[in-house]
Order: sequence, then structure tokens, then C-alpha cells
Amino acid sequence: MLKYNKAHYTTNLSSSSNMIRRDSMKFSAILLYVDDEFPKIETFHRLLEIGNKRYRKGNYFYTVEQEIIDNQFYWMYFQYDNENLYAQKVIDIIDDSEKSNPRPKNQVEMRFQLFAFYDINQSILYVSDYSKKATITDYIGDMLQVKAQTKNMLKSVNDFINIIKKLKSVSFTQKRNLFTMDDNSIFVKQANLYGLDLPERSKIKLEYGDTPIGKIKNALQNWKRQQDSGQFEDIIIVGCDDNGFESSFNFSTMVSSINLDVNRDDNYRFDSDTVRIMLINELRGYHEEKI
Repeated sequence: MLKYNKAHYTTNLSSSSNMIRRDSMKFSAILLYVDDEFPKIETFHRLLEIGNKRYRKGNYFYTVEQEIIDNQFYWMYFQYDNENLYAQKVIDIIDDSEKSNPRPKNQVEMRFQLFAFYDINQSILYVSDYSKKATITDYIGDMLQVKAQTKNMLKSVNDFINIIKKLKSVSFTQKRNLFTMDDNSIFVKQANLYGLDLPERSKIKLEYGDTPIGKIKNALQNWKRQQDSGQFEDIIIVGCDDNGFESSFNFSTMVSSINLDVNRDDNYRFDSDTVRIMLINELRGYHEEKI
């Protein structure tokens, strides 16, 4: 597991060389499930331990790099191509001549890149190519012998109510301010039990088991109003649909995607270290804004 600090990010970013142009990368945010639950850090420690650096799926051959960062993020970098795709002839773009392909058929040129970044605390997977998200779940499933799949994130209270059938848990977070100093606040009462002042930030998690979602429909709207008024900093609800899949809904603004402007090198490729560093900075900045 690697630890990074902000100075390290900045230093590495300034050291990139041979950059020729900037291009936009869009990381889509989706939900990742392992055996129908959000994976914990133990899952990724295991994946890092036993996951192969070479991987075949169908006609495609992959190289895989993985890393746990600060016990908060899991980084995956795939390079790949169709191992059966081969041309006997190539065109020399300098002299416009046709020549025999210098690459033998038993070699694969890893032309394509796929980046994935899992935020363990937020249970969100960011992937650079939405159409290739199955590559990530295939790899996790094959390496760990588990069922891995993705689902789109829920973006509204109505989406949550329409899809989720059973409530599992609700987490409330409060930041100390004028709205949260009321003596009737459960956070103030909790602090008073121990003879302590109200901390800068308090979090309470309520476990509900499998409570039917219909019983809290009115409460959902009320919680939304309370957060909008500043009574809560964050509210995260976890529930299950008819198939038993967990989904979460965060009343705070959800990140549906992250866009990065990244330089390509002379071979028209993204530098994986630069992408990783920029994505870490972007996510850390987002979390700091919420704080």
C-alpha cells in the first residue's frame, strides 16, 4: 500500500516529459458490487495479493497494474488489445510504401488503455471507458472467484424510492454550526452523555436490517429538507432492490463523472502515473470541498 502527500502529487506532475497535446478524459462514476455487496478494503488486499499481471478474456490480452492508496483508493490500469488481430502488411506513413509487418504474430501490441479508480469510503468506481466496465468486473470475478458486477448510480430521491424495496442503514453526519447546537439534537444529547463538548463533526449510523422502504418515504423527503437547511452535512442511505442488490443514495451532490485534461505523449498515449495523480487530486479536492 502506498501513501501520497500533496507535494508528491505536484512534483510528479511537473516531471512528465515528451508531452505533445492535451486531451480530455471522462471518468464515469458507477457502483461496484462483489457478491451483491459493496466491496471493502479487504477485498482489494486479496485482489492485490493474488491478481495476475497478465490476463486473457475472449480474444483480448491484458496487462494489469494495481495499487492501494492511503487505504482509501484502489487503482487499476489495464493495457490491452485483440491478440488475434494481425495484418501481414503495414504501410510506412513516411514514404507511403507497403512493407511486411515487422511484428511477429506471437507478439501483442498493447494499444489500448483502461483506467479504473475505486473510492472505498464512498463505494464509487470511476472508470475511464464506460463501455469497458465489464473488463473490471470480469477480472475481479475471475481472480477472486466471486460474482462482480456494476450498476448505475441513483441520482434522485424518486429514483431511490422507485428501485429500492428494503432499507438497510442510514448514516447522518453533522458539522458543528448554529443549526446543530440545539439541545434537542441527538448529536448534542450523545455528547452530553459523556460529559463532552459537541465535536467538530459527528456521525451516527442506524442499522435497519430489512425494513420495507415504504415506511420511510415521508422521512426521506424530511431528511432532504433538513439537509438543505443545514441541519445535516451528509446523509447516506443504503437499501436493497428486489434482487437483493445493495444501492446507496447520498443526499449531497453526487459526482456522476470526473473530467481530466491530460497530456498525451509522442506515442499518443496517456502516462498512467500522471492520470493517477490527477485523479487523486481531483477526488481529494472534492472531499475537501464537502468538509
